[in-house]
Amino acid sequence: MHIVYYCAAVTGSGHTVRGVAIHNALVRTGVPCEFTMVGTMGMPELARGRGIAVVELEHETFETLDPDRYRESVTFRTLLELNPDILIVDLAWFATHRLVADLRATTVLLVRQVSKDFFSYEYDGTAVYFDPTAFDRVIRIEPCDLPFHAQTINPIVIRNPSEIFSRADAASTLGLDPARPTALIATNGKLGEYEELIQTYSYLDDEFQLIRTSNHHGGIFPIVDFFNAVDLVVCSGGYNAFWEALFFGKDAVFVPHARRFESQAQRINRCQDYRFTGNGADQLVGMLVG
Repeated sequence: MHIVYYCAAVTGSGHTVRGVAIHNALVRTGVPCEFTMVGTMGMPELARGRGIAVVELEHETFETLDPDRYRESVTFRTLLELNPDILIVDLAWFATHRLVADLRATTVLLVRQVSKDFFSYEYDGTAVYFDPTAFDRVIRIEPCDLPFHAQTINPIVIRNPSEIFSRADAASTLGLDPARPTALIATNGKLGEYEELIQTYSYLDDEFQLIRTSNHHGGIFPIVDFFNAVDLVVCSGGYNAFWEALFFGKDAVFVPHARRFESQAQRINRCQDYRFTGNGADQLVGMLVG
């Protein structure tokens, strides 16, 4: 079985991390399969460092993906050559909604919280609207309002609690005193956001041992491996950072950063009381491969 994960990211590492989370869930199931990440993504080295095959593409334009030309696009030709059994598209309906009909794969679109205007665009004087029936499954991966029906799973998280280091081992690896409180300041969003966070919350150094990390600067990945040594998390309100902190029950300070189609403030304000019934990555894999 060949599973391909496609994304068309512009900033940050969020799509890459979700791909790694799905790969980890596949490994946990023990189902033999090939897994490839394809598209434009921030920090693809995070996936390659986990032994995941990555095929990087250039950004397509609406012109190269129009009804008369999409079969000539690099994206279509790459997916056709990979010939997946299952194609998982992370949010990027606009790059794939035409070409999926020409693939033999079962097609799955993952949707998180975005504004309604994300589901349409204008090209050559014509408005193009998202049609959920283009995909075999449309799956909502966090609580949010959508203008169409979608199946719902828990948020996707890169690790399960049983997979991360104990407090003693995590502290030892990071050179920390396990008996002292530790605070983590971390984000992988837009350039400059990390520097702003560490400056704003530098005062925590008076009370906590501080871990400062961003994968824009090397950083620790995945940082959740060390969460048992962390007493307070300071991070953005982006999808992965937010749901990792909630899934692992961390005391957290969430800082909303501006995004074009996503409201981190809305996620922070509406979802902090969410209760997981499982890791969405495991649920997704269970739905797709049984």
